[in-house]
Amino acid sequence: MIVAKLVSLFARANIPIRGVSVGTLHDRTTWRVDYTGATDQQKIAGEALLDSYDPKQDTAFLEEQAEKSATAYLDKPEAQAVLVVLSEFFDVPVADVHERLKSAYKSAYTLPC
Repeated sequence: MIVAKLVSLFARANIPIRGVSVGTLHDRTTWRVDYTGATDQQKIAGEALLDSYDPKQDTAFLEEQAEKSATAYLDKPEAQAVLVVLSEFFDVPVADVHERLKSAYKSAYTLPC
């Protein structure tokens, strides 16, 4: 999970990387970033990000993953059918039901272990 968080962190910071490697989770000296096409300034910024990164405080990653998961769930045919039924039952547009369910899904989302 830490690798995915780090990749997301660099993407959000617009620092181009090929990938990251985490040797030992609790030993940051074993963490490596493989930059690709990054300027020297981006590399310096990337190293500062890596040094100061606290995975427990990365709420942006949780929000990003919740959005992806909610979208994937609500795009399934069976979820689409439920949306239509709820829309007809409550006499509201499908889009409104979709947004309310998506919001509820995201608020209850936790990262898989």
